[in-house]
Amino acid sequence: MSTYRKVEEMLKHAHELVEFADEQLQLATKQQPAVSDKGYTETQQLLERMSVELDKMIHSANPEQRDALSRAQQQVQDCQNDFILGFDT
Repeated sequence: MSTYRKVEEMLKHAHELVEFADEQLQLATKQQPAVSDKGYTETQQLLERMSVELDKMIHSANPEQRDALSRAQQQVQDCQNDFILGFDT
């Protein structure tokens, strides 16, 4: 079983990453020089790692935790899709 604290930390980190990725995507779609191709790619890699970590944690979580983790993973995957498409939906 995953500990409550570890699950909460993972959920918080996932939420922060999605917010950061949304900001990066908005900047990139406005073609701001502040966002480089490298930064865009690194953000995509962070999203992928988070999705994998959430998936690992889902397998050892209780049903309530699994639900929260699955929702967070869906948000991360939605953000990944936005990056692939190249615009914010």
